[in-house]
Amino acid sequence: MNLYPKASAQHRLGGYFLDLALMLVTCGIGWLIWSLVIWGQGLTPAKQILKMRVVAEVERNAATWGHMAIRQFLIPIVFAIPGLIFEALGGFASGFDDAYSSDPFAGQGLTILGSLIGLAISLTDALWIFKGGQLKRVTDLWAKTIVVNEANPITN
Repeated sequence: MNLYPKASAQHRLGGYFLDLALMLVTCGIGWLIWSLVIWGQGLTPAKQILKMRVVAEVERNAATWGHMAIRQFLIPIVFAIPGLIFEALGGFASGFDDAYSSDPFAGQGLTILGSLIGLAISLTDALWIFKGGQLKRVTDLWAKTIVVNEANPITN
């Protein structure tokens, strides 16, 4: 089995933004289908293009499809919950305010706050790779994974 170094923070950040760009270009559908096909190899579309792979931290073998589904789908949903709660409260407050208040924009503050909270959590997760030289996102900490750079194998 080849050994690979951890992917650099810049490489990881590039992959993060490439995945976002691929999601936008394919309206999310193409990216999702591509992801579902390659998750079993510890890959996302950007990681496949950039020659990175998600591996289980302890075993050092490619993350399984289920592990990737938790890492790429379930954990981001958990991250989104605080922002979604504020957005829902904002929508509820807007409806309530429309019926009982002269200020039709009163609930929009909560909706905007919810969006900002969601953005802050996403950016914190993406930028966590620069913290302490671990080269790990918060998602990696929770999923107990690392991302390796397969373009540069370690030779002994």
